[in-house]
Amino acid sequence: MIALPRIIAHRGESALAPENTLAAIQLAATGGASWIEVDVNISSDNIPYLHHDDGLERCTNGDGYLVSRSSEYLDTLDAGSWKDPVYAGEPLPTLSATIAVLKHYGLGLNLEIKPTAGWEKPTTKAICDVIKAEWPAELPLLISSFSPEALGHAQTGLPDVARGYLVSAIPPDWREKSAALDCVSVHCSQELLTAEKAADIKNEGLSLLCFTVNDSERAKTLFSWGVDSVFTDIPTDMQAALG
Repeated sequence: MIALPRIIAHRGESALAPENTLAAIQLAATGGASWIEVDVNISSDNIPYLHHDDGLERCTNGDGYLVSRSSEYLDTLDAGSWKDPVYAGEPLPTLSATIAVLKHYGLGLNLEIKPTAGWEKPTTKAICDVIKAEWPAELPLLISSFSPEALGHAQTGLPDVARGYLVSAIPPDWREKSAALDCVSVHCSQELLTAEKAADIKNEGLSLLCFTVNDSERAKTLFSWGVDSVFTDIPTDMQAALG
């Protein structure tokens, strides 16, 4: 069982800073966050980058699929102006650059593998290679993915790193799936969780994490059901509200 905080910064302090950027991570850290959640995909030349969508248009000034673009192209992009002009020029961060920031602040990480369909194996391998070479042994790490295939590759590539079974709604076969992937946690949408299902998961000895919780009263309800951690876009405010 991995030790988890009650609050995990969802893509950093993403309500205020551009999601999945070093600026968002730093803002969350200075606000008191101890863990960050990020999404990771890869470039056409197998460099892992923080990015949620398959396409680059929403969160950068680039275009096309991230997986179709080289690191040389991705390193030229502005990943901040879409959020606020104050973040103009914020780079699209590599996983390597992110690890350096996490180490500086002593932050734990929930790394969500976010492969483009069909790229599960190369995406996971590239991420595993960076983690093996660069992850600080003293920092906690939890890998999750909506892709069971990606989690399976992570199970092979990083067998000693904790894994989380990530879904929206809890499926009927969650016990079998999480066991097959040797997961320590289940991650689900807070909107689709019930107290009964939470009890079932906790009774199996698994940690339970919920996304995305931006209301402190809802967070309190979830914690009363046994939820271990909530992912939030407002980690600083959530910390203050919960005490």
